Amino acid sequence: MYDENLIEDSLEVCKNLDIIRKGTDVRKLFDDMRTLNEASASHLWEKALDVAGTDSIKQYEEQPGYSYPANSQAYGSSTVKKKINKKNILHNLILAVLCAVTALFLSAFINSNIAHQTTIKGESMKPLLENDDSVIIQKLSYYWKDPGRYDIIVFPVTDKDKNGESIHYIKRVIGLPGEVVQIIEGKVYINGKPLDDDVYSDEKIEDPGIAGSPVQLEEDEYFVLGDNRNMSTDSRYTYVGMVKREDIEGEAWYCIWPFSHIKKI
Repeated sequence: MYDENLIEDSLEVCKNLDIIRKGTDVRKLFDDMRTLNEASASHLWEKALDVAGTDSIKQYEEQPGYSYPANSQAYGSSTVKKKINKKNILHNLILAVLCAVTALFLSAFINSNIAHQTTIKGESMKPLLENDDSVIIQKLSYYWKDPGRYDIIVFPVTDKDKNGESIHYIKRVIGLPGEVVQIIEGKVYINGKPLDDDVYSDEKIEDPGIAGSPVQLEEDEYFVLGDNRNMSTDSRYTYVGMVKREDIEGEAWYCIWPFSHIKKI
């Protein structure tokens, strides 16, 4: 009995013998084929694709009547390309997911610990800040220092908005921890002396609120006012009261919107 596989292989060799005689470097062809086989077997697809494009294999493929044996499909560059493409798609998908997760993590970290954006509602900080101004609140500086007089700070009040989230106010620090604040005849006094270097408002205060009498600040408390003194709900009223150090979320740093209001605060 004859071995049919052996006969088919012999016929294939005879069929391509004339092609090989026409100038193909047989040794180089076989070396490239062997390298390609090893690379594909080891899943080194980039190397396999490179080998599949060598001159000797291209020369062999371009000959009339060329065909690979049925059991050598792994040598085909199209198959290698498909495998490489699948690998690249998976690789790119993993990179995209990692980039998205990293971006979300960084965004949350920056928003919670470094800076965030807020929109001004109301006119209590006019003329410096107006209704619907968009402001960047930075948090870094208060990690190593306490708020100073005339800083513009953001802090929550006791009420919640319609979504159940804390309402935040933005005001200017006037009284510091341990000081005594009082408003006499429309002017702010600190420890019994008029606050003459307050250049942010020359408006006479019509309603002193609780500061009509001396207000003693605790060692962790701040007295705040809006620059638009007679249109501001601030530490003069029990609804706001004194602001605790631990409640201060950051300092107003930059107004970024609208364009006509862009400025460092």
